[in-house]
Amino acid sequence: MGLHRLIVSMLLSTGLMAGAFAWADDGAELKKVQGQIASQRQDVQQQQKQLKALQQQLARDEKAISAQARELNQTRNRLTELETTLARLEREHEELNRQSQRQQQLLAEQLRAAYQNGRHDYLKLLLNGQDSTDIDRLLHYYAHLNQVRADALKELSQTRERLADNRRQAEQSRNQLNQLLARQQTEQQQLEAQQAKRNDTAKQLNANLQQGNQRLTSLQQAANQLEQQIKAAQERAAREQAAREKAERERQERERLAQERAEREQTPTSVPAGGSGRTPVVAKPSGNFGGLAKGSLPWPLNGQLVHRFGTARTSQLTWKGLLIGAPAGRDVRAVANGQVVYADWLNGFGMVMVIDHGKGYMSLYGHNQSLLLGPGDRVSAGQTIALSGESGGQSRSGLYFEIRYQGQAIDPLPWLARR
Repeated sequence: MGLHRLIVSMLLSTGLMAGAFAWADDGAELKKVQGQIASQRQDVQQQQKQLKALQQQLARDEKAISAQARELNQTRNRLTELETTLARLEREHEELNRQSQRQQQLLAEQLRAAYQNGRHDYLKLLLNGQDSTDIDRLLHYYAHLNQVRADALKELSQTRERLADNRRQAEQSRNQLNQLLARQQTEQQQLEAQQAKRNDTAKQLNANLQQGNQRLTSLQQAANQLEQQIKAAQERAAREQAAREKAERERQERERLAQERAEREQTPTSVPAGGSGRTPVVAKPSGNFGGLAKGSLPWPLNGQLVHRFGTARTSQLTWKGLLIGAPAGRDVRAVANGQVVYADWLNGFGMVMVIDHGKGYMSLYGHNQSLLLGPGDRVSAGQTIALSGESGGQSRSGLYFEIRYQGQAIDPLPWLARR
């Protein structure tokens, strides 16, 4: 029995030791996994930190590009104006030259006629015993010729002065043109350098987004930020509209009280009873987008339709607008009258402009290279408001376009004119 108990005791002891070793191995494995999790968490945090830094750098790069492109666009517009002015001055110069030649020819003819008639001077006429009536007639004729010559000389002198002024203006315009051409070349080089820097940043950003499957998260965050900006713009527009309506009601009330006071005092007035002399103007939302028929809006950009509203963007996201492809720097135009309520860089959308058209309608223009207007600016349908681009980290240039009603994205295609 003693031996049996000893064997059993040894077996139990061996089992416990094996279990202890197993528990020790499991604990070590757990610590190893926990360490890996902590390391992975640090890597994710580091990636997010790098991603945020790259997004901030991209915003700085693309804002700098926007400013540079806007200056270059203004320079190009000024060049066009100067070229038009020079063409006009050249046409005027040619016409003034023709006018000067005609005047010189006329003056030469008058001088020849005066020379021929001058051989019959006043003294000869008297000595020849000419009739006084004939003498007076000839003298009157000579005076008329002299006046005509004087007028011709004056006109010729004025024409030559205009020619000289024309030459001065043309020379000044050419100097300005040459300066602008040099400035344009410098601005173009600066823009290209800034664009190259931005492309490097965008590549790094996109590479980081691919690591750890950050693309979907980034798109969702960008969409949420856009929704917040749209909501804020709606709230601002609503407050401004309420203020306009209140001011209009107060104005109408003041006019009504003034009219009643005038009637009580029986002040003579040409204003019909019951009115202020002006048709009351009821404050309306900015623009007339809501009053336009579907299928009548101009396209914001001439280009190829790359993505349509509602098509898949990722496995979980769809496009809420249109993506129109076109080279960078093309004119982006407002689709209707309205007022700019947002114009700034926005993560995922780049340089964005939002226009309030009233009656709950807004249009959004994203991925621009440059914004040419700012918040509060009034716009007309067809007016150039931005330049197409690839801001927001895009790999191809063009325009992202949305139409929103009461804050919700709707399909823009039924609203745009067929092409």
